[in-house]
Amino acid sequence: MAIACPDCGAEQLIPDLRPNTVAECCRCGHLLDQADSAGLTIALAWSWATLMLLLPANLLPLMRVSIGRNVRHGYIASGVHALFAEHWPLLSALFAAFTLVFPMVYVGLMTIVLTAVRMRHHPRGLGRLFRYAHGLRLWAMPDVLVLAGMVVYMRTQVQMQSQVQWGGWCLIAASFLLILTPYAFSKHHVWRLIMPDWPAPSDEPAISCDVCNLVLPLSREGSRCPRCRHRLHLRKPNSLNRTAALVVASYVLYFPAYYYPMSITVQPDGVQPYTIMQGVRELVQAGYWSLAAIIFTASIVIPMLKLIGLSWLLMSVRRPSRRLLGFRTRLARIIHRIGRWSNTDPFIAALMVPMISFSGLANVHIGKAALPFALVVSLTMLASRSFDARLMWDAAEHHL
Repeated sequence: MAIACPDCGAEQLIPDLRPNTVAECCRCGHLLDQADSAGLTIALAWSWATLMLLLPANLLPLMRVSIGRNVRHGYIASGVHALFAEHWPLLSALFAAFTLVFPMVYVGLMTIVLTAVRMRHHPRGLGRLFRYAHGLRLWAMPDVLVLAGMVVYMRTQVQMQSQVQWGGWCLIAASFLLILTPYAFSKHHVWRLIMPDWPAPSDEPAISCDVCNLVLPLSREGSRCPRCRHRLHLRKPNSLNRTAALVVASYVLYFPAYYYPMSITVQPDGVQPYTIMQGVRELVQAGYWSLAAIIFTASIVIPMLKLIGLSWLLMSVRRPSRRLLGFRTRLARIIHRIGRWSNTDPFIAALMVPMISFSGLANVHIGKAALPFALVVSLTMLASRSFDARLMWDAAEHHL
């Protein structure tokens, strides 16, 4: 059956795959399909386990911090409340969405879809649910919250006593399974179980769905995909304009995100503001070199490379060339996947505010950089999602 690569638009015929084999795009190397035997059953088990682990992770304390007899417990919900109480309602809403709402909705949708296809039950709207789950995956960030929690744990170990609680262990286990689950099965295999692929049209040009890669006649442009109910377009509408606007907005917010402090610590000996670089320096001074390198990469290197990379991709459409076309396509794919990890620093601040709240001893408050930095991360994620890499291939072909 025919399948179209979502990154370069090349239409290809995928034969029945033998066990332990994969099908990659012949033009850009994108993974199109992989042999799926027991992977669906494993993914279903992991999905149910993740759902069961997220419930206590959301309800039980993640960490316990104490100074003498003063004890504080940190919950995910307490971070949401603390951000709102500090008069950062938008930041509170983003934190709640990324750590509470989206993970539960994503895992719930995946569990419903995998259970349905495993039982060979295909209710109406199943493809739409799988599309929603596919769209929410990058925005569900319990794994990023775990990384932020590790940093908070290391920082509090310097002057206080901290201990991971049951909610934290459940969150770690759920995040581990959440990372593994998509690699246990072939996404396209699930789409085929929801609705089989169609033969490529022989009497007119073809169009492919952006979500499920179903190949259809070009005359169906503007209608809904019969498999996932996504609106069919030959290329993403206004892709370049939307991406450029989001990138420009990210550049505007980039300076305050790094100039102002991410958090402010108030202690009897004075007030200490922490920018992102100061937070990295503190981890280095405490001896946590590997964790400092991870935070430096996630919070400083990745946002900068995303903006530079997206700017290059936009210019490559305006000034087309076949040089490094495959590399640019892979770069667009990488930018789309790694951007979420830059939310580590805002999550660190959100966790520390409710836990480091000891009257007269130590208090942590949100700094001015938290909101612009979170917006830079979100806007660049939206920019990478709105950019259509197929436009680079179109421009290069027309340039010949």
